[in-house]
Amino acid sequence: MTKGQATRARLIDAAHRLAIRQGFDRTSVNDVMDAANVKKGAFYYHFPDKDSLILAVLERDSAKFLSRLEDSLKSDTPLQSLETFFARALRSHAERGFVGGCLWGNTALEMSDSHPVFAAFVAKVFAEWQHRIEAVVRAGQECGDIRRDLSSEALARAVIAAVEGGIMLSRLTKQEGPMEHCLSAMRTMLEPVS
Repeated sequence: MTKGQATRARLIDAAHRLAIRQGFDRTSVNDVMDAANVKKGAFYYHFPDKDSLILAVLERDSAKFLSRLEDSLKSDTPLQSLETFFARALRSHAERGFVGGCLWGNTALEMSDSHPVFAAFVAKVFAEWQHRIEAVVRAGQECGDIRRDLSSEALARAVIAAVEGGIMLSRLTKQEGPMEHCLSAMRTMLEPVS
């Protein structure tokens, strides 16, 4: 990695850390430069403005998130895939002490009404997330492990809502319990109906 690439990566990392804790709107260019230990000239060499930095954070993190998601959904059975996904999501947030929440949920809440470009980007991430979960749910329905009376689309949305809601509730309490309860309820909701 060249010095310039390292500087750009530090800026993106710093913006990500700050945005997770305080949102993009409350994070200034000066905050990012201070956190990355980068001077103004170096910042503007890599990013013409704050919006381009935000987009770089979202692009980098979407690739990472979707790769981790894909990796967690590669188990022997659809239910095992969902269980692995649930366990990894819980572990990831627990390791951070439930500080910061989810970049995608946070950004959706923060920017959906005021920043249409970023809202559209986040909407695409959620759509891809749903598409991948839906494929697993559909496979589970086909083999009889997941209920068939609700569409794979509806169940995939419910899975994402349970994860995001659980993250938010555990973030409020800084405890695993709320997220664990949301995931447990989701497991019950996926069970086949007699």
